Amino acid sequence: MPNREPRAYALSGPVVAVALGLFAATLAWRFLTFTGFSNDHYAHLALAQQMLLGDRPVRDFYDPGWPLTYLISAAAWQLAGHTMATEWAISAAAFALGAACTAIAAHRLSGSLTIAVLVTALEVLIFPRTYAYPKIVAYAAGACVMLAAAARPFSSRLLMAAAMIAIAFLLRHDHGLYLGVASATCFVVASRAEGVRTALGRIALLTGATAALLLPWMLYVALNGGLTTYFETALEYARAEANASNLRSWPTFTLVPGRPILGLAPPARPLAQVEWTPDTTDPVRQTLEQRYGLELVRAGETSRFYVVRDTTDQNIRALADDPHVRGTTGLGRVRRPAWRERLASASPWRLAPALHASANADAWLFWLFWCLPLLCGGVAAVRALTGRERWPGELAAVSALVLLALLVNAGFLRDILRTRLPDASVPPALLGAWVLGLCWIGRWRRRGLQLAARLVVIAGLMVSYAATSDVAGLPERIDTTGIRDGIDGVSARSAAVSRLLAQPHRQALAPPSRISGALMPFFAYLDRCTSSSERLIVTGEFPDVLVLAGRRFASDGVVFGAWYSSATHQDRTLERLRAQPAIFVVYVDSEPFRARFPLIEGYVRAEYEPMTTILVEGIGMVPILRHRGRMPARTDPQSGWPCFQ
Repeated sequence: MPNREPRAYALSGPVVAVALGLFAATLAWRFLTFTGFSNDHYAHLALAQQMLLGDRPVRDFYDPGWPLTYLISAAAWQLAGHTMATEWAISAAAFALGAACTAIAAHRLSGSLTIAVLVTALEVLIFPRTYAYPKIVAYAAGACVMLAAAARPFSSRLLMAAAMIAIAFLLRHDHGLYLGVASATCFVVASRAEGVRTALGRIALLTGATAALLLPWMLYVALNGGLTTYFETALEYARAEANASNLRSWPTFTLVPGRPILGLAPPARPLAQVEWTPDTTDPVRQTLEQRYGLELVRAGETSRFYVVRDTTDQNIRALADDPHVRGTTGLGRVRRPAWRERLASASPWRLAPALHASANADAWLFWLFWCLPLLCGGVAAVRALTGRERWPGELAAVSALVLLALLVNAGFLRDILRTRLPDASVPPALLGAWVLGLCWIGRWRRRGLQLAARLVVIAGLMVSYAATSDVAGLPERIDTTGIRDGIDGVSARSAAVSRLLAQPHRQALAPPSRISGALMPFFAYLDRCTSSSERLIVTGEFPDVLVLAGRRFASDGVVFGAWYSSATHQDRTLERLRAQPAIFVVYVDSEPFRARFPLIEGYVRAEYEPMTTILVEGIGMVPILRHRGRMPARTDPQSGWPCFQ
């Protein structure tokens, strides 16, 4: 047994205040930058909708291993309604809670509130996509629990760890696996002074408590299809996802051709965002750009970003009032005081312009995420051998975080890399806090070595912020918020986001994909001419189609894409399709569907016939097929398509 009682870590007032401040700041940031959900977010929403429309997971449809994720959405929809605000509140609150937990854990690891804020800001600014919220909140909260358990590995904290593992497992099964392995490591290292028997007893208790908490879920699965079949299908899903998204090559650093290693940065100019009306042709737009002195910097999805050369009040007002201009953002900041113009023109030296490429930002964060746990593991091992532990449980917690970071990297860092890097940001943020704390808190015996380490860490932190800014598209997100335009800009942006969040998911302001945007008339037709109990088949990676249609999916999975439905058990899928046939097939991404699901393709070809085609910009014509055996009651006067009710 230890010779002294471990000193408990207590949350101080300043730490709580900072955590609450970061919680509120993250909520505000996610609100002002919200532009709608991507189509990937609708995968678990389609499962939630399936439940609300009467089907049950495992028994009636395949659960890809996210039961709690879609149960939360289903419960929220049932209680608060189906507007976008409901789902936004879930994801934004989870990101905010993750930021607060990261700050608390980072403060414990580093001993500094400043460091805690710095690393938490990186996690927030890298901007994980909305559907990735379990990957942030589960690991941040899990880290707090492991830090508490590492300091005092008592039974009560062991049960807290078991509860956290169970929750993470139900959010997505690999989260529970990763946190479970890391927590077991934490208890083993924390018990090193008490012997192997104590360590094994704690691992047994952790395992048993986790299993007991998961027992109701396991019984449900066993009674509705069996655990063996469930996990077999879950492994098929995991393998299919990995095969579809594995990195084909390691990211490498490259020089940008024609750019110097050391050079002058161009003057920083504020950008104005102009959205032209749909009837503005390219020649007319180019003429107007010349008239108003607009220099194009980049084109967005709906707007264009310009440097405004003529910043006179008369020109700015004329541009804002032009009938070809649908809306503007940032015009108020293009005219700056003289001192700002002189400062912008005095270009400072800029280091390594030849390395300022998006691919290098990806490569930096990728290798940082992999090298940081290896560095921390080595430092922790040396400190363990020399008996240097700043606070009780430090080395146990760091050992667990090192292993957690390696597991998360192996599971999350896949193609497309810059969309995956934010998902894996919590463990490196916490390990970075520990490294920063070692360099800044306390005095090394070799002051010169400590100074050198600080300089290296500062340089690494600056590069990490620059890479994070690039990966997250931070300048564009800041422009989106309206912050550059002051209170008026933020107020206008808040009103726009509020209008969007008040909409149902079927809305034209920010449709989740081109497919669902083009299918709006088809969705309205479904409401007029079919029952809400009807089912659809979607043959591509567009689960948003089902949610916006308000209809259940046929088959065992959401869509017939790369990993939502079982390609191995197509015979089982056919049984479900024949028992509960879909009324329509949205036949998108036909070639991958034919290659992956030949039996289902044969069924569709035999049982369905063309009804119409929908033109989708950038994709082409998307056929809509109808079931041959369904006889229409009449013809829909608005579309000319057959009505089935």
